This record gives sequence, C-alpha cells and structure tokens, in this order.
Amino acid sequence: MTSRFDDNVPLPPGTASVVKVTCMDVVMGRGSGTQNHCGNVTYRKLVFLNKELYATSSKFDKLKISKAIVRAVREKGGHFLEMKDKLYFDIGDKRA
Repeated sequence: MTSRFDDNVPLPPGTASVVKVTCMDVVMGRGSGTQNHCGNVTYRKLVFLNKELYATSSKFDKLKISKAIVRAVREKGGHFLEMKDKLYFDIGDKRA
C-alpha cells in the first residue's frame, strides 16, 4: 500500500504533508470547495446521525461522542486536513 504522506515515519500533527487528498479525508476551510468535498459530505452525515444523541448527552458523554466521530474517520483511513502553503497537513485529533 502506498502512503499518501511524503514520509512513512510517524510525525506530530502538522509536520507531514499529504500528497493526495481522498474522499476519506475531511478538509478544513470555508467555501464550496470544502463544503462539497466528498469526505466532508460523509463527515457531515456522520455528525448528523449523532446530533440527537449529542444534544441530550452530558458534557462528559459529548466529549466521548466527538472522539468517536474522529476515531471513525481515522479508522477508515481518513485525515483532518488543513492547507498551508499549497500543501495539506493533518491537524491532529485534538483540533479535529
């Protein structure tokens, strides 16, 4: 399997650029480009499916739901990406 990163060495968030953005990735930003990105559409569907549960949960459970959504994206091979200097970088789980 080919890595989408420049280097296979695990690096802290924001230090390895992504070579190719896929439909598993969630792209940060504003505008129709990010709104219509297939990974963002899938992410919004996942958030919508958990919206009612989230709204009725305690603060502690809300955090667990948010982390579960991030984990679901990651387990499918997705990343949370932000563009800097025309390259995409993973923002890490805390910011995601």
